Amino acid sequence: MLEVTVTESSPASTLITVSGELAGPGAERLLARLDRLLDQGHRYVVLDLTAVTFCDSSGVSSLVRGHARASAAAGGLRLSGASDQVTKVLELSGLARMLGLKSTVEL
Repeated sequence: MLEVTVTESSPASTLITVSGELAGPGAERLLARLDRLLDQGHRYVVLDLTAVTFCDSSGVSSLVRGHARASAAAGGLRLSGASDQVTKVLELSGLARMLGLKSTVEL
């Protein structure tokens, strides 16, 4: 099960901590939360992936879709703090570069 928690918010950006498996229903849960935040006016979102234990193609798809929705709202989506396994998936998919994956969590 995936947990998605807004841990910090400023006028400039919102930090979301994600934990668990970014796959299947969890990926949809993350995307739904991103949609709600964007609808509420949060434009720049940073995802802390430190506690994500697994990411599959549905997780990658949710990140791509989240990025597209944030961009369409004149904002952006960035990633930070991923484990080695998740980092590898993000690098292979090209998302690490596209979304500016940082090794440490930065708001």
